[in-house]
Amino acid sequence: MTEDKPDFRANSGAILNETILKELKSVARWEREWGFQLQKYRQLQKETKRLNVFPDEAKSEEEIMVNHPKCPVTTSKQIGWLVNDPRFNLEKFGRQSKPIGSLDKKLGWPIEGCP
Repeated sequence: MTEDKPDFRANSGAILNETILKELKSVARWEREWGFQLQKYRQLQKETKRLNVFPDEAKSEEEIMVNHPKCPVTTSKQIGWLVNDPRFNLEKFGRQSKPIGSLDKKLGWPIEGCP
């Protein structure tokens, strides 16, 4: 290797030791500066268990699993194959509503009078 560039292969053990020491120092520094958060987090966990803030709502596998029909074989039915099944309907209030009629016809006004 050229003399102006350092050879990292020769000092690989020293570099590894230095890296490990830096990591150990950073862990110790983090615990010294931010370790109080761990105590507060553990205390918060104990309080939530005691208060039962998040109750375990264990659902049966039947409630969790939705039995989807098998995917169609042909590619012409790939898109929209669940649309016809009412269990997978996204429209809760039916199809999009259409206007029943115009206001002028309901009130019996002439069409010329409406802007």
